[in-house]
Amino acid sequence: MGVHAFIVPIRDMKTHQPLPGVEIHDCGHKVGLNGVDNGALRFRSVRIPRDNLLNRFGDVSRDGKYTSSLPTVNKRFAATLGELVGGRVGLAYSSVGVLKIAATIAIRYSLLRQQFGPPNQPEVSILDYQSQQHKLMPMLASTYAFHFAAANLVEKYSEMKKTHDDVLIADVHALSAGLKSYITSYTAKSLSTCREACGGHGYAAVNRFGSLRNDHDIFQTFEGDNTVLLQQVAGDLLKQYKAKFKGGAFTATWNYLKESMNSYLSQPNPVTARWEGEDHLRNPKFQLDAFRYRTSRLLQSVVVRLQKHSKNLGDFGAWNRCLNHLLTLAESHIESVILAKFIDAVQSCPDPSSQAALKLVCDLYALDRIRDDIGTYRNVDYVAPNKAKAINKLTDYLSFQVRNIAKELVDAFDLPAHVTRAPIAMQSEAYSQYTQIVGFE
Repeated sequence: MGVHAFIVPIRDMKTHQPLPGVEIHDCGHKVGLNGVDNGALRFRSVRIPRDNLLNRFGDVSRDGKYTSSLPTVNKRFAATLGELVGGRVGLAYSSVGVLKIAATIAIRYSLLRQQFGPPNQPEVSILDYQSQQHKLMPMLASTYAFHFAAANLVEKYSEMKKTHDDVLIADVHALSAGLKSYITSYTAKSLSTCREACGGHGYAAVNRFGSLRNDHDIFQTFEGDNTVLLQQVAGDLLKQYKAKFKGGAFTATWNYLKESMNSYLSQPNPVTARWEGEDHLRNPKFQLDAFRYRTSRLLQSVVVRLQKHSKNLGDFGAWNRCLNHLLTLAESHIESVILAKFIDAVQSCPDPSSQAALKLVCDLYALDRIRDDIGTYRNVDYVAPNKAKAINKLTDYLSFQVRNIAKELVDAFDLPAHVTRAPIAMQSEAYSQYTQIVGFE
């Protein structure tokens, strides 16, 4: 009848030894997160009372008759595993917290650490170097973007638990899978970038990059492997795409695709493809249109490829042949959702000064992502060569501008000292004391 959940006693209440038929094994020491005591269970002919069935999705009467409100094994399976959604929401939000800590440590160190400079002048902060800005400022912008996206996900999840609305359940299921995968993968890479940005001091255990990296690394795997979760997102996008052509409607998070698909199916405008003014490039409509155009293009093209390959390879073979394409589609879609939430947050910010700072950070996030994938936009003539060059130049300039408020931006995370803990992330006096004693007893 499918996967069901039961309450199963595993130890004797007095002796704490495993009950008959129950085997318990420890999974051993792990790379990190050893505070989580993972173990393995095996059951051999263990009988439990009928009342131990958690019967929300299926029940058994006293005379052995099975009933369920869900009509198929697949629906019961999805409902039972649906509780994993809460874990994915928590992981996405927690991963943002780890990224905030790492970015705070790396940026504060980069502001305090001075190295070289013009002849006969004081040495300059290493964050004044363009290469350091290139490493850390887009990462800081991403941290803010992820903060708003994850906070919105938590709100949606809370509303879902209150209302049990079917559309919201489907929306949160796909969105939690995508954000958990995207954010945790980004944070894992960023932890290494932050470590390298802090040089030798970043390698000192006391400055925490090693422990943060080891403890966070499993985020990419548990509550669903990231590659598998992105396939769930891609599968949901394909389902929504098919529903559209059967007269259905896109639900919740995917609504933007209807308009974007129409835009994609028409040819790119050769005039706007050449616009390179700062006002245009920093216009949220241009940024969001670019993100969504890419997603629509990837969705349309992967549908064509899947249909083509399925004739010879079958559905499974076609999916595997297009797997990298599908993963890129899912990531593109999640980036579109993240940017949309960031733009909403900027526009709803009540304080003009804070809004201006957030707008700057949001523009950097958007243009840095477009720059990273500029080849895609160039290949379809969505961005002309002069515009690509202007995007690259403006992204570097925005990184420089964000550097000027980097201290205030990380201070706004409001992380207590006992959370940050790394000496190189403390104020100048603590940092100075640390550098004087490090390596000496």
